[in-house]
Amino acid sequence: MRRRPLIIALVGLLLAVLAVSATPATPADASDPGGPSASQLLAKVTNCQQISNGTYATDEGAGGAIPVCQAGGAVFFKADMDIDCDGVRTAQCNENTDCCFFNDTAFHTSTDQPLNAAQLPYIVLPQPSGIWNYEQSGIEGGAVVAVIYNNQVEYAVFGDTGPEDIIGESSYATAQALGIDPDPKTGGVASGVTYIVFPGSSVNPIESHSTAVSLGQQLATSFVNGSGGGGTGGTPGTITGLGGKCVDVAGANPANGTKIQLYDCNGTTAQKWTKGSDGTLRSLGKCLDVSGANPANGTKTQLYDCNGTAAQNWTVGTDGTIRALGKCLDAANSSSANGTALQLWSCTGSANQKWTVTS
Repeated sequence: MRRRPLIIALVGLLLAVLAVSATPATPADASDPGGPSASQLLAKVTNCQQISNGTYATDEGAGGAIPVCQAGGAVFFKADMDIDCDGVRTAQCNENTDCCFFNDTAFHTSTDQPLNAAQLPYIVLPQPSGIWNYEQSGIEGGAVVAVIYNNQVEYAVFGDTGPEDIIGESSYATAQALGIDPDPKTGGVASGVTYIVFPGSSVNPIESHSTAVSLGQQLATSFVNGSGGGGTGGTPGTITGLGGKCVDVAGANPANGTKIQLYDCNGTTAQKWTKGSDGTLRSLGKCLDVSGANPANGTKTQLYDCNGTAAQNWTVGTDGTIRALGKCLDAANSSSANGTALQLWSCTGSANQKWTVTS
């Protein structure tokens, strides 16, 4: 008889445990994916320095009213959101759910397949035209985009192109993540969406949303902190040196400390550099940096968060040199082989310290 209270207590405890385990996990707050808040990002795009030669319509037949702007090295516009369901056929995206369904996208996955609009957050940019050419702004397929709506931030990639006179379209998955009706027939939203694209960025593979989020948070943080979101508004170009090779971010890796090297020119974003008005040379949302701010001969260069220090202040000379901390950017051992490290060295006037900066 004395065991009964114990049994009741144990049963009560068991039920409590089961109740807790049956409670659904609280989903992550969609408005706080990490990195800057929506309000912090929006505060950086209040003023439009227009870079488009005209304005875009938000829908077919509507008048043009949306300019493409730049600020702090990022490209942005404020528009509506139409739903793009193109790409892989899914239950959500097919000929039956979308009158205008097309089973392909402008950019493909690492296995050369169309993107999956129902699963991958991506945005659509207008095809290049006289109004604006995204390529001339240093943007390519897979570039990172911060999409902001209703105090929420979703990181996406540039995954498809659309009509050359219309702007403001995103994948089913992008809309869904932001709480916008993703139905291609009835969904979307008429206004209130801000798109911030980071030139020179690239998600590899393009279908990796986790990579887009991680890189997006890094670039957005630099953008909000005033250290650039892929540049400072200049046009990205190449820096070529000995043997006609390009200054290259090894492995296109945006992590701090990544080696800067010579490599065959290949047109990738890892070889696109923007000369900032603050003396920086920027690629992949970060700055060319002298490791440890050490002016000694042989100090290697690296990619690093832009921080405004002298180790990231470069002067492009009329004599072809690129200088920081009183020394010259130098191809180690006068080698033009792929993978040759770039270092700091006393200026000698030699060929391995001569550079051509193009934009």
